[in-house]
Amino acid sequence: MLARVVAQELNDNAGFQIVIENRPGAGSNIAAKAVASAAPDGANLLFTGNSYAINQTIYRNPGYATADLRAVAIAALDSQGLAVNAANPARTLADFVAAAKDKPPSFGFGGSSSRINRRICAQGDGEDRSHGGAVPERRAGAQCAARQPRRYHRRADRRTGAAGATGCIARAGGERQQAFGGRFPMCRCCVKPGSLASKSTVGSGILAPAATPDDICLKINSAVNAAVGKPAVNERLRSLGYEPHAMPLTGTAPFLTNSIETWRKMILATGMAIN
Repeated sequence: MLARVVAQELNDNAGFQIVIENRPGAGSNIAAKAVASAAPDGANLLFTGNSYAINQTIYRNPGYATADLRAVAIAALDSQGLAVNAANPARTLADFVAAAKDKPPSFGFGGSSSRINRRICAQGDGEDRSHGGAVPERRAGAQCAARQPRRYHRRADRRTGAAGATGCIARAGGERQQAFGGRFPMCRCCVKPGSLASKSTVGSGILAPAATPDDICLKINSAVNAAVGKPAVNERLRSLGYEPHAMPLTGTAPFLTNSIETWRKMILATGMAIN
């Protein structure tokens, strides 16, 4: 949805002709490989979130090398959160932990980053926790939480809180983003300052084949920055749970490198199996 909002603005007001093609599979590695092997002319781009950074560690061979792609633009930031059904009495993390001691809950996950964050927190690098069972969600986790009062969802995103069905009671990530604070004013940071989990804010943006010329990348970067800075687009992204985030081209490569390294440390700290 984020990619479509940005693409629509670029099509309507920046002279671009962008067509979104979903390439699901292998944790987005199929899409990344397709772009990595494409001609470096700006015609094929990868819009991705945390999956690209995570995949560099959890896959021994994702099908491409990090040197095959270059960061071009960061459009938005996204944080992780713990959401509960509105019928559940827990309104703070302390409420959640106290209830979990009496009856351990099960968790629903919205992706690899959610599983990684929970394992980090369960090891004491983040919030206190219960020892409930963990089950991956095959459908939207927040929607599942909305139906099941004893279900907890480890990622509060654009779906969470729809029609008051669920509420976020805790979040990871160091920054208190407006998108989170506006929708969930009682949502508190649940991780220790400086911990690995506190650095797990997700950046979503655009990558291009590594040999794509600087002038093409600069044009795309400038257009994306202008798009996410427009009030209407800004408001739309925040309504979806994202924090608009313009970044100059010179900052995108260090940002991506830091994201890969942060997730690498978190994954290795959890002892998760490498595929």
